[in-house]
Amino acid sequence: MTPDPFAGDPRLLLTPAGADLQIAGGQPLMDPGLENQVLISLFTGEGWCGNQFLPPLSRIGSDFELTCRGPITLTRLADIANAAERALKSDYFPELAVDVKNPTSDHLVITITLGSGRVLTLNRKGLKWQAQAAYPASGRITA
Repeated sequence: MTPDPFAGDPRLLLTPAGADLQIAGGQPLMDPGLENQVLISLFTGEGWCGNQFLPPLSRIGSDFELTCRGPITLTRLADIANAAERALKSDYFPELAVDVKNPTSDHLVITITLGSGRVLTLNRKGLKWQAQAAYPASGRITA
């Protein structure tokens, strides 16, 4: 059975300038929860102003994006994996594994495995997450 592309929450797509929505026939394409949850958890910075309206255990924000900036070293690769694990650690993702590779000097490939074999791959090329605009993460989720 093919999932309904119009069921769920509006799907966030990363672009070099931030995030956007994809529209088909006047209706935003939807995400059943996995991709949006991961992107919001990873890319909402610490100290997000909306946290003032949330109870302490529901507050979000991570240092993941900040950790991905700067020169890439072996220590930095481990720091990036740890930042992703901290940002995603929740009851929603009880089984979590993060693998960070550096195939070229300015390129990161981050593979996040979320239980039951669900895999999300993020690419960072240069100082921006440019690959996400051309290859949305939701197109690379495997079951």
